[in-house]
Amino acid sequence: MEQNLLILMICGIYCVTGLYTSLEPSKKIFFVNESKTFAEAQRYCRQNYTDLVTLEDGTDMEELLALGDIMSSKSAWIGLKKAGFQQWHWALADPDFYKDGEAEYRNWGPSEPTNFVDEYCSVIDSYGEFRDTTCDTERSFICYESDLFDPLSLKYSKYVFVNKPKSWRDAQTYCRLYHKDLVSVRNREENRQIQQLVPEGNVTYMGLFKDAYVWSDNSTSSFRNWESGQPDGSGNCVVHLRQNRLWDDQKCTDAKPFFCYGRTLFRQILRLKVESDQNVNDPNIKTAILEEIKQKLISPDLSVNADLQWKQQANGDVFQREENTKEEL
Repeated sequence: MEQNLLILMICGIYCVTGLYTSLEPSKKIFFVNESKTFAEAQRYCRQNYTDLVTLEDGTDMEELLALGDIMSSKSAWIGLKKAGFQQWHWALADPDFYKDGEAEYRNWGPSEPTNFVDEYCSVIDSYGEFRDTTCDTERSFICYESDLFDPLSLKYSKYVFVNKPKSWRDAQTYCRLYHKDLVSVRNREENRQIQQLVPEGNVTYMGLFKDAYVWSDNSTSSFRNWESGQPDGSGNCVVHLRQNRLWDDQKCTDAKPFFCYGRTLFRQILRLKVESDQNVNDPNIKTAILEEIKQKLISPDLSVNADLQWKQQANGDVFQREENTKEEL
């Protein structure tokens, strides 16, 4: 980060130093061992933490699983609940995996998706076009794996065609176990590369699926970890099961313990040296300097939620003038 700080130099006749603090929010999951309905648990989490837990990827899931070991009940609420509308998502939920607009890439074939009953999963055909389909039919599938070496082509490949027919859910389980997840198609070039793996005249599963579930905090996370045969419509709210560490839909009025998440703040103080011929303790100049620092550090070192603040001295100033101890030649 020091290299980024040195980028900002306002040239002038003297040097001053100042301190600023960066506040970076970090997510933490909490288990609450009190039995409440989904609505009561949601209200408790919002009052005492941030919300019922949202799981965005495998890392979040591992943190929840570590807490799940202390569960005394068979299940506990998470923040997922059935809504009145359905949306298509990619199974690979890591938000850093997608650039702007890539999570919404679709290449539906003519008259697709047909939206027939029970067509909640998708396939890609040998023309590279998407179709919606039922999830229970056993088909071949394509997994995503970063930097996998292919001994046949002697190249690294991101895509793995698996000719072991399975249902969509079992295919996802296989991909998560041996690779990363069912494949996502993020753009036209990836569509072309994946299309080449599909045998002519056939279709194969990919990671696009449709459901009507939303997170309590309105997160767009598509991460799902259902037990086999779930959701089966037995309820509109979702629990984490202690025994198999998977998810089930149950009645929202049942009383259960639950998982919340909160945001913690990390404070970091850094020293900055600025050269300027202006009064850098002027409020307008301090604001301008702080904004320029933030623009340079938001990527790659800080998130957009970071809050940068000047650290004031006892006299109210941020900067103090450095004495030049070097002898003039």
